[in-house]
Amino acid sequence: MSGVSLHPAYRADIDGLRAIAVLSVVVFHAFPTLLPGGFIGVDIFFVISGYLIGSILLKGMATQQFSFADFYARRVRRIFPALALVLTSCAVLGWFGLFPDEYQQLGKHMFAGASFVSNFFLWGEVGYFDTAADTKPLLHLWSLAVEEQFYIVWPPLLLLAFRRRWAPWKLVLLLMTVSFLINLGGVRHYATATFYSPLSRMWELLLGALLAHLSVYRIGLLAGVRHADGDHLIDLAAPRARQWLAAGGLLLIVLGLLLAAPGKRFPGWWALLPVLGATLLIGAGPATWINRKLLANQLLVWFGLISYPLYLWHWPILSYLHILEGDVLGRKVRVAALGVAVLLAWLTYQLLERPLRKPVNGGRKVAILVLAVAALGGFGGWVYWQDGLPMRRSVVDNAAQTKALVLVEDVANAAACKRRYQFNTLAEYCLLDQPDKPPTVALVGDSHAYHIAAGLGRHYRAEGDNLWYLGTREPVYGLPAGDDPYQQATPRMLDAALLTASVHTVIFSTAAKFGNETPDGRARVALLRATLRRFVESGRTVIWVNDLPALDFDPRSCITRAGLPTSKTRIDCSIPRAEFEQKTAAHRAAVAQVLKDVPQVQLLDSAAPLCDASRCHAIINGKLMYRDTHHLSYDGDLYVGDYFNRQLRAHR
Repeated sequence: MSGVSLHPAYRADIDGLRAIAVLSVVVFHAFPTLLPGGFIGVDIFFVISGYLIGSILLKGMATQQFSFADFYARRVRRIFPALALVLTSCAVLGWFGLFPDEYQQLGKHMFAGASFVSNFFLWGEVGYFDTAADTKPLLHLWSLAVEEQFYIVWPPLLLLAFRRRWAPWKLVLLLMTVSFLINLGGVRHYATATFYSPLSRMWELLLGALLAHLSVYRIGLLAGVRHADGDHLIDLAAPRARQWLAAGGLLLIVLGLLLAAPGKRFPGWWALLPVLGATLLIGAGPATWINRKLLANQLLVWFGLISYPLYLWHWPILSYLHILEGDVLGRKVRVAALGVAVLLAWLTYQLLERPLRKPVNGGRKVAILVLAVAALGGFGGWVYWQDGLPMRRSVVDNAAQTKALVLVEDVANAAACKRRYQFNTLAEYCLLDQPDKPPTVALVGDSHAYHIAAGLGRHYRAEGDNLWYLGTREPVYGLPAGDDPYQQATPRMLDAALLTASVHTVIFSTAAKFGNETPDGRARVALLRATLRRFVESGRTVIWVNDLPALDFDPRSCITRAGLPTSKTRIDCSIPRAEFEQKTAAHRAAVAQVLKDVPQVQLLDSAAPLCDASRCHAIINGKLMYRDTHHLSYDGDLYVGDYFNRQLRAHR
């Protein structure tokens, strides 16, 4: 085999571009309002990766020096060392600091990260810009997954093109066009999936690969003029054109950083700003003033060299701080976190990445790294299947409290209930408190009905009745359902309560809010009134449950993390009652008017047992009442149920 290097000549300006990419992402994650479009750094990475790896692939295949084994061994030595270290660190810190449900989620994401499928897992869980994303320490591995999925598929396709004597640039253009169209079509209707999908991101890497093709085959962008130096795409006779290309590329990236905010449909057309910007900067070559003076300056090059470990370290540090400290992180804390991330990135680069990239004992290194990452993925899968290891010594001391954070669900009961009443779709959900008996009391509503089912079930069981939970969206006849399958299923669930002869009592509970401020609001109130009246006229006892106060903090911040005794715990786990009443005044007034118009409807108030004269409490008698900001825990369910029991007995 020839000793000719397949790697493109080193360009310091590309490391500088890497620095801009990683620093943009890091600043966005730490200070999102300071750099609203900072997340586009990932798109810049994709172009750089497509260009550099594309150059290696094209040169190797054109000279018949390409080897799949060598290519993927290089990828392992490049990607796996820092990844294994970060996964290990997350697992160790999680062992001591995370509650079982949090550690279970981390285990799932460790498995996904080690398998390079994080993007597929995430698009079914959370959007990249959702606040819940802050508590996923391995969220950022989605981009690594997209990149590696591309490099599993692209080299064989490119090799096939060479063997069939297809023009590689035609294949690149075809796939790039299809991918870009998928991106444009998907971002309107499937925003989260489009953000994470390799199909809608592939065009960004392919544009870098097209740039590599133009460079390898010495094709000039403006005049098609060949030149001896493949480091740039514009012939040396057109230096002014190169300067304008570099300036235009930098301008596009700056516009992307300022304009491509989270509220925009992204990728979509917006992704063209960073992608074309990076393409122009690389294509302009290293000799332009911007590339030579700005991108190739020593500080940016240094950040570029540590860009990969910095990307891997910064987000777990910020995410763990969100989890352990709760609330909004102070500016000084975030700055300190970034400082720690930079230090760890530099140490990782110097002590781990550089030694392991060398091909000495390459086969042994690759085997060890693959086994290490596979073992970490296996450990994550085991943690997930073991429900987050609730018997760890670091959490067992407060196990009674951590159980309150978990949704209690009787899966077998729900499946049997669905079969019994022929509820065949995912949106049709039911539970029977006593599966072997016919229902006598129906509880209809969304998750804010489900979270009072245990307490009500205990009350009615003692009365000789059987509670039947029927899941709906907004439990009102006549509301437009649109594309929402749960609202589409709601009339069928309401009919089940209305038409089942054994049911004598129907209870309504929902998170939905009603109000008379707008014509649409008044129409919804009228439909609620008509629904309740319809059930009253059927001869049933009808009960409306007013909703509970929503917290403005995560209730898990009220619990001490036994493995990290220095972690922050809220002193006051309550909210002002006046604030809750002000926020819900319009809704409660609308419901009160409906109940005045339909006086046969009884009223239960979830807030009453949780609030005193001035505060509404998340912890009562040492027990956590909430499992998240707006759902009762199992203990809270039983506590509110005891209050309902007293109210219902007094009403008889």
